[in-house]
Amino acid sequence: MSNPYQPPSYPGPQQQPVPYGQYGPPSPYGMPYAPPPRTSGLAIAGMVVGIVALLGFWIPFFDIVAAVAAIGLSWGGMVQAGKPGWTGQGMGIAGLVCGILAAIPAVIFLVLFIVSLAAAGTSCAFYC
Repeated sequence: MSNPYQPPSYPGPQQQPVPYGQYGPPSPYGMPYAPPPRTSGLAIAGMVVGIVALLGFWIPFFDIVAAVAAIGLSWGGMVQAGKPGWTGQGMGIAGLVCGILAAIPAVIFLVLFIVSLAAAGTSCAFYC
């Protein structure tokens, strides 16, 4: 005679635990997993070059090249990140802003550098 206050026990599905690092059983409905979105390498490169350009705005010729490269890479990264399956839009915007902000003082420092070289060439400093 069984206990009337205890729920009946039903045999459940016998499923073995999945070892670490392996996938579990496939989905019963055959739903494939979507691949994770890829991050745009152009956006990452544009952000890194933009930060380097922002930190080195006082280097006369290097920073102009770095700022233009950051703007171009970031723009390409934003275009690529706008396509389906890609991410990195925020990094592209950050690189674009850093590149533009680095280009402004870089142009000012380049003009001051050229003016100071021109002024040093026309005046007699030490050996006249």
